[in-house]
Amino acid sequence: MKMTCDERRGTVNQFANQPPQETGTRREPPKQRAGMFASFYLFSADFWLEFLFWWTEHAPRVVWWTRGFFLYFAWRLGTTMRKNTLANARGILGDSADEATCVALAKNMIRSFYLAVYEMGRALRIPQDELKHRIDPVEGRETYEEARRSKRGAVVVTAHLGGFELGMAALVGHEKRVHVVFRRDASPRFDRLRSRLREKLGVVEAPVDEGWSTWSHLRDSLAGDEVVLIQGDRVMPGQKGVPVPFLHRRLLLPSGPFKLALVAGAPVIPVFSLRTATGRLRIVVEEPILLTRADGPIDARHPAVLRLAAAIEKHVRSNPEQWLMIEPLWFGENSNQTHTKSHGH
Repeated sequence: MKMTCDERRGTVNQFANQPPQETGTRREPPKQRAGMFASFYLFSADFWLEFLFWWTEHAPRVVWWTRGFFLYFAWRLGTTMRKNTLANARGILGDSADEATCVALAKNMIRSFYLAVYEMGRALRIPQDELKHRIDPVEGRETYEEARRSKRGAVVVTAHLGGFELGMAALVGHEKRVHVVFRRDASPRFDRLRSRLREKLGVVEAPVDEGWSTWSHLRDSLAGDEVVLIQGDRVMPGQKGVPVPFLHRRLLLPSGPFKLALVAGAPVIPVFSLRTATGRLRIVVEEPILLTRADGPIDARHPAVLRLAAAIEKHVRSNPEQWLMIEPLWFGENSNQTHTKSHGH
């Protein structure tokens, strides 16, 4: 009989909570533990991510040809990554999903993350015009152009779906300036890779690490009819969020995009970059979301928050394997998961 995801978790917790058993094995003395810590690092998600980032930066062809090797060992040895993606898959599929289905989705989410990083390194080595040719015609272009006629700028909210970094190329060609809000990564190598790609695309980085000055600059940019791009499916460390029902769990949506749009009088436009079966990118524009102060505080009942949550949920439900979430995801469950270095904002 197949075990459900929750039954498996209960079994693991049952053994994890048992007291250690006395054995005849001698404890390792402190001076001999350096090798033990090195072995632990080999089993960590950070080791496998740094492995991926280094090869992506220096030789993306190697990343492509060794993808089977990486995914095999990252799954078996990257215990943190495996634990996190399994918990995320469980929240997407529901507690009634069997173990095999949860594992298959978790592996595909890691694979999609791997491919997204590989595509960043590959994009640095091909002409920008060729990048744009790999993007299918935008679905909802008329909707986007209609929302931009107000000349109040736009807060474009996306999600960690498909090829969201490369999807910015579709915006750059139609806007005089695009600013991307992000937090500097714990991995300098990944940060460098991401910044090089954005520089090539002509996207202006807006690090939230710099505090209020960044948000003030973004408000002025919107007043100048420019575009601000923000991830809407995850709250950055130190930022405030709003918990909303999402699939079979609760997800924390960042309140920053709504507050920024409200102050600037700009529309919030959900835009998603999805990978097709042929490896191309499909850009989908959803209906713009207009905010007014009459709607009340930015909380879980705010109509703009609920509309954005519904838009993200629709695309995650249709493309769960493309959700690049290897970090603890669900609100109220992070105590049962382990954080790796944060990647992808």
